[in-house]
Amino acid sequence: MFVSSPDQGTALCTPPSPSKPRRRRPVPLRLQGIGVDPSLLVGKVLRRLSRSSKHPTLTLDFSDNTTFQILVDGYDPVHRGLPKELEMDSSLEQLLNTPTKQALVEWTIEDCALITLTDKAFESREREQRWDQNHSGVAFRFSEDRMWHCVWATLTDHDDGTCVFRSYDDVYIDQLHRSPRKRRAHVPDSPIDLR
Repeated sequence: MFVSSPDQGTALCTPPSPSKPRRRRPVPLRLQGIGVDPSLLVGKVLRRLSRSSKHPTLTLDFSDNTTFQILVDGYDPVHRGLPKELEMDSSLEQLLNTPTKQALVEWTIEDCALITLTDKAFESREREQRWDQNHSGVAFRFSEDRMWHCVWATLTDHDDGTCVFRSYDDVYIDQLHRSPRKRRAHVPDSPIDLR
């Protein structure tokens, strides 16, 4: 089982304790059949990593002109619901902490997988409640640094600037298919509407 600390954002592997009775198998996450197999990214050279400023999306552009995104399961840009945000380990966060929210790199993905994370969720409206929340994350490692990096999603609600609800959602990887740009015909002296 992988465990992620919301404060540290790291994934740790904890083996089951031999002295404790075995727990029931956890309910599978709802990601059955969503997105692409993360192993498709293995061997690809990442050129650019960028985070959307409007949506919980991380875009990965590769040297073979393919683009993949890490997305939040069930996110609807029209009906957003509770604010959702992609969180990641501190080294990826620092890499993306630029005014453009993107990083240019030349790194080869050595391994990539969906993992199960367990975090403490809470609600503190009428009375405080805390529970363990299982959710999926995307973990990957580059040949150049051999560290595991992880991306996961949070849902939060604030009341007067104070976080009163924090939970987690599943993430997945999908390929972005861009249509070829069409050339626009130049029409001289055409009016331009600036409204």
